[in-house]
Amino acid sequence: MSQKPVLYFLICVSLAFSSCQKEDILASEDYKTLGSSAHSLLSASAYSSLDIQISYMPGYAPDSGSIRNLAAFLNTYIYKPSGIRISVKPISSSGKTVLTLSDIVKIEKQVRSMFSGSAALAVHILIADADYNVADVLATSYWSTSVCVFGKTAFAASRGAGQMAVDDLITTLLEHEFGHLMGLVNQGSPMQVNHRDLANGAHCDNKTCLMYNTIENTGTGMYAVIPTFDDNCKSDLKANGGK
Repeated sequence: MSQKPVLYFLICVSLAFSSCQKEDILASEDYKTLGSSAHSLLSASAYSSLDIQISYMPGYAPDSGSIRNLAAFLNTYIYKPSGIRISVKPISSSGKTVLTLSDIVKIEKQVRSMFSGSAALAVHILIADADYNVADVLATSYWSTSVCVFGKTAFAASRGAGQMAVDDLITTLLEHEFGHLMGLVNQGSPMQVNHRDLANGAHCDNKTCLMYNTIENTGTGMYAVIPTFDDNCKSDLKANGGK
């Protein structure tokens, strides 16, 4: 029987979002095109462990349940025998009501302190205290190891009638965006069968799948529980080095 990776949780305290918008931004090291690190994230061939830094703005700290859910989700789909470590770091307010992609990039470069090394792949998650400049967007993944959740928008959405509780919504957004980092759909992890929603970019055409496009918007109200990957998405991940 294979031994499951040990999960490490590091909660660091210091001073210091409905749809996702897919952006292709070319840069070096961790700042590669979205989906280009999918195999490295899914498999242990290049990196045996994963370090996740969550930088959150005042009032939008992720709850412990969302962090545990994310770790369990990742352990289900990726091979990291040396463990998954999650660090939570408070940062200063953006001081804005609306953020552009350029704003998000600038903030990440100011606060990100974890980067991929010889054995560990690093992912940065920003939870912002502002809306996105694209209406109703709750979260976005942009570089190969970068995610932003628009906390102000997501928290407000969770208060609507029939919407998910905020911890379930944050969990859903984080897991969906990690799906994009893992190369779904057909953006780094090749499809084993055609299931890409052509009208909505790198999303699955199955309405019950975690990678359906409305997962990231007010459409989450149609889900009573946190969605999971369907069989087609699971097959894509496994074929690209995942579990």
